Amino acid sequence: MPTRRLLSLILVFVAPALFARGLEKYKNWPDSPQGYFMTNAERAEWKAKVHTDAEAEEFVKKFVASRGAGFADEVAKRAAIADQRLTVAGRAGSLTTRGKIVILLGPPSSFAIAQRGASHGHYSTPQSPSHSAATSVGGSASPGGGQSVEDVMDAIQHADLSSNTVTIYTFTYAADRLPGKQSKDLIVEVEADPGNGSDRIADRKVAAQLDEVFEQAAQAQLAAAKPAAPAPKP
Repeated sequence: MPTRRLLSLILVFVAPALFARGLEKYKNWPDSPQGYFMTNAERAEWKAKVHTDAEAEEFVKKFVASRGAGFADEVAKRAAIADQRLTVAGRAGSLTTRGKIVILLGPPSSFAIAQRGASHGHYSTPQSPSHSAATSVGGSASPGGGQSVEDVMDAIQHADLSSNTVTIYTFTYAADRLPGKQSKDLIVEVEADPGNGSDRIADRKVAAQLDEVFEQAAQAQLAAAKPAAPAPKP
């Protein structure tokens, strides 16, 4: 193999690792509650230009400033709610898919929790929910006197959550509460492992749709922070 080609291959595999070593304090920031609000363009910029903590700090400073006053406090508030309501097995709710949903999109129109049977790491046909609630992530009681999120979470934590069950979080957002012009409600099922708190969206179409909504939410938040253009002079 020619020396030049060999050097190129080495750079391809080694360079990312070298750049990553320059990021310590901010290496996980893109996957943090604030980082959730990055647009696709900003994520591309981060990957291309941010290689050290100094560069990351400058990026984050400009990023937060571009979102307007109160952005950091509002994100911290939403993250705290996610941690309080959606933490499983010690994994912070704000750092999971279910937390990302409520941080980016706000409280859902309705919210439910149920248990589902699993076998050998694969998810089986849904069983009858053992615990469920339709309520906002904020924790208020559901319409019709249903259980609160606190009641449901307490029940699940005391239930028999063996390796043969997964916990299903169903988030429903009415179309008029979503960013952009949505033609129908968004319903997302997130499957969480009660043993370690990890989660996933099994339906690929729903996952792709949610990514689009996330981008629209990030764009909308950025646009809302921009000052209004001055009215044209008469």
